Amino acid sequence: MDMLVGPLLERNGGYGYDTFTVADGLRSSFRYLRLDAARYDQRVLIAEARRDRRCNVHICETRTEFEQLVEAAGRGDVPMAGTEH
Repeated sequence: MDMLVGPLLERNGGYGYDTFTVADGLRSSFRYLRLDAARYDQRVLIAEARRDRRCNVHICETRTEFEQLVEAAGRGDVPMAGTEH
């Protein structure tokens, strides 16, 4: 399974990030009031996903990169395979 992890973003008075897998689609994290709490949650999610050898994790540096890769995955392209960061 390939997982895309989006960058931390400020939204709705808090901080969060998005993830995408073909199986689960686009999902938003919990909204955190503090940036460090959102960053911690994101790091834990990434660490847990990396423990699963079947999961390829791609951490996107920008919202644009994340959106482009989500769109490509929706078309059936597999741009994230083998691009673990």
